[in-house]
Amino acid sequence: MRGRGMRIGVIGVGGHASANLYPNLRAAGLELVATCARHQDRAQAAAEMWGAEHAFDDPEKMLASVELDGVIVCVSPDDYGPLVNLCLKAGKPVFCDKPGAGSAAEAHELAELSRNTGTPVVVGYMKRFAPAYRQAHDIVRSAVFGAPSLGAFTFAMGQGFGGDLRTYLIDNPVHHLDLARYFLGELSDVQAHVTELPGFGHAVAAIARASSGAVCTFNLCTTASWNQRNEYAEIYGKGHAVWIDNVDTCTYRPPERPEQVWRPNYTVPLPVNSGPTTMGFVPELEHFRDVVTGATENLSDMTSAAATLALAEQLCEIAGV
Repeated sequence: MRGRGMRIGVIGVGGHASANLYPNLRAAGLELVATCARHQDRAQAAAEMWGAEHAFDDPEKMLASVELDGVIVCVSPDDYGPLVNLCLKAGKPVFCDKPGAGSAAEAHELAELSRNTGTPVVVGYMKRFAPAYRQAHDIVRSAVFGAPSLGAFTFAMGQGFGGDLRTYLIDNPVHHLDLARYFLGELSDVQAHVTELPGFGHAVAAIARASSGAVCTFNLCTTASWNQRNEYAEIYGKGHAVWIDNVDTCTYRPPERPEQVWRPNYTVPLPVNSGPTTMGFVPELEHFRDVVTGATENLSDMTSAAATLALAEQLCEIAGV
């Protein structure tokens, strides 16, 4: 990699990859060299749109034909396992979007392969890298905040996400299950209640205890509106609290006023204030680059992804799906 950019191949040309990954590769210091999809015409169209020199309909051929420093995989959950396995056995570092595998068991297998090959995998839980959540994480981990006592997480989506309840739980609320682990430690004693509005959506209320000693609550649904606030989290310590509102705003509330508010300065058109940075898409890709180059430790590896998936599977078991 010395003397040139980090050369990347991307497997997957779906909506998420096209909206949130391809457009941000250059900003993250990654050079798109090749695209890969099930159908050659779709891979070629993505290559032409985003400036890749090569397009493939076979990931094995892409890995054998092109010099790559890493691979980005963005596919459906059940498709991750074979593709990540293939890349790791080829010695190629992988960035894969969450949840990173089709099950916790599969994620554990991939984590073991990553360790055995010495090849890193970064799983794209981008909220870990969103600036407001990072700001809040620093506050919660500070000595003055005190031991966490309560974490409350809400992730409220509109109609149409995920179809059935299992697909929704495995592929969407994992974000806030992962955030709870990121802030408060490993979760246990998970309990939940589920309701369904036939033909409309699902709602899940859950509680758990974190290894930090905090208790956690989760409000998760597909019965909200896409046009209203969709997510927020609040964490309490000893007299201190921090609130992360709709991804972009972090409010620290010490025991005495005044509260301190951080949010991007959207009127200044710099990358640090852009939507892709605020949402965490650019920072997660930058983190992948830094992990591969040895500049930082991996803060979202496959072992962590397996723990988050295990929590989602617990919710599925409780819900009977």
